[in-house]
Amino acid sequence: MFSAWAPLYLVLVTQCLLSTETWAQDTAAPDEETSASAPDAPEEKKDLFPVPEGTADELFAFMEQVQQSPLPADQRTRQGSVAFFKAQIGAILTACEKIDALKPQDDAIQVRVIEERFGAYQNLSQVDETAAAKLAEMVQQLQSDKRDDIVRLVAGYQLEATAPKFFRLETAEQQQLIKDLLVYMDRFGLDSTSYAVATGLGDALEGSNNPRLAAPIFNRLVEEMKRVGDPRLAPQIAKYEGVSRRLNLPGQFMDVTGTTVDGEEFDWSAYRGKVVLVDFWASWCGPCRGEIPNMKAQLQNYADKGFAIVGISLDKTKADYQRYVDTQEIEWVSLMSQDENERGWNSPLANYYGVGGIPMAILVDQEGKVVSLNAIGPELNRLLVEMLGEPAPAPESEE
Repeated sequence: MFSAWAPLYLVLVTQCLLSTETWAQDTAAPDEETSASAPDAPEEKKDLFPVPEGTADELFAFMEQVQQSPLPADQRTRQGSVAFFKAQIGAILTACEKIDALKPQDDAIQVRVIEERFGAYQNLSQVDETAAAKLAEMVQQLQSDKRDDIVRLVAGYQLEATAPKFFRLETAEQQQLIKDLLVYMDRFGLDSTSYAVATGLGDALEGSNNPRLAAPIFNRLVEEMKRVGDPRLAPQIAKYEGVSRRLNLPGQFMDVTGTTVDGEEFDWSAYRGKVVLVDFWASWCGPCRGEIPNMKAQLQNYADKGFAIVGISLDKTKADYQRYVDTQEIEWVSLMSQDENERGWNSPLANYYGVGGIPMAILVDQEGKVVSLNAIGPELNRLLVEMLGEPAPAPESEE
């Protein structure tokens, strides 16, 4: 993960370093130069980025030039990429040392040197374990620095370092991390650090056993993205608004509107008084198909007690939907837009509730309030027993 202040060239080089093509080249059959039969030749070390003498401004300009240097075609192997990557960072660190030697009194210069050095160590730590130790030492030294830019640097680093460990933390530590993220956004708003941590952690929590933990993260993310006022963010805002809307459903009323596959207007009010499973699914989805037998069994067990199922089909064609439904003898109603442009992942209800993965099974109680966002398999069965009691025993056969 890269910080707001991390040089762009590091992102680009690392992407190249980790790309499929790079690894494929690295694991390909050896060529003449790397063959075991080729004679060993001493490597000629060349300083790719000799650091000049100069003023702070001149050295910063040199850093920018280094940051924008493209990876040479003959270096596009894993080994070559790493060497080029380290040479760039080494030049940045040397330039920082030369600026320090000038003993600048300008606070802005001091802060920028810290930012450049911090970003260099942060990125170098991906390929060099010693850089991680130097980065941790630098963070420790900066803890007492009260300058806003440095506070932001340290706080952002701590968020980025802790977020990947979220599911290994104790409950209190998890809650503290979410709080720290929101406090960071209070003070610094939306930057690449808060955006990356919020989306990464939010997405992970959304797919966990406790998706509601992601609700305050997405709520705040939407607020901050709107505050930026950039029209290019509109698609992302709409997406995360939908996710936020869904994650805030438990205990609230759910609205289900649209037309059935047959083109009839769907009447959600007709289901009031029943326990309803609202199932986002598609015939092409293997896990969705895997849920169908249990859904049919529970409908048979509880239909007389007030259980119903409403499907939200994400199939792209009626033919695909109907073929599967006929084969599996599915009897419950499914919704599908009559507009072909509003099918599949463009389903209005899927967009409205930010559904990015299926099956997505939402259980609604008799009052129309959401009970569960993940009523699948044994969890559905458990909830039905809790809400409607044990199913009636199956009648004994004459045999």
